[in-house]
Amino acid sequence: MGLWGEWRAARDRRRRAGSYLGKLLPTAEPEDIRWLTSFGAGDLLAIRELAFAQRAIGLIVAERDALDDRTGSDVAHQLAQVIDRESRQSPITGRAWAERWRAYTAALAVRGGHEAPGARLARVMLAGAEIAEPTNAQLVRATQFVHATRGRANEALRAAFGVASLPEDIKPSALRINS
Repeated sequence: MGLWGEWRAARDRRRRAGSYLGKLLPTAEPEDIRWLTSFGAGDLLAIRELAFAQRAIGLIVAERDALDDRTGSDVAHQLAQVIDRESRQSPITGRAWAERWRAYTAALAVRGGHEAPGARLARVMLAGAEIAEPTNAQLVRATQFVHATRGRANEALRAAFGVASLPEDIKPSALRINS
């Protein structure tokens, strides 16, 4: 592929990443906000933490579930522009996102624990909303939010970037890609 083709492919990937993020960045559902505020988190804190959870889960899905290894990077670059704009308006938001993102990635880095990754991500979200010791019911509900968000992110990823298409008569392990 020539220089012009590479430029067009990169532009198309950026457009797809923007489309993907556009489906993930809207404000959380009012019922989720009410649920989180019912435990003492203020409205703004609940909205921020739910948004951060949606972004983190969306970025994780793009990194782990995409067909192309560059998708996670493309999505991260698009998200960085959003965070930069928010940071110019409120530097606290930019620092808070960086802190929350580190917490989400640390939760996924845990190996050998007894808790599923979705529950660990739910704990991070609840901790960000200042619920340090969630009840079992709170954790279950937060985990449902994580799973629902991941499902929406996977749907948005497929809509923006496409679905894998494999021949029915050939095992995926038998496929070879010629470079």
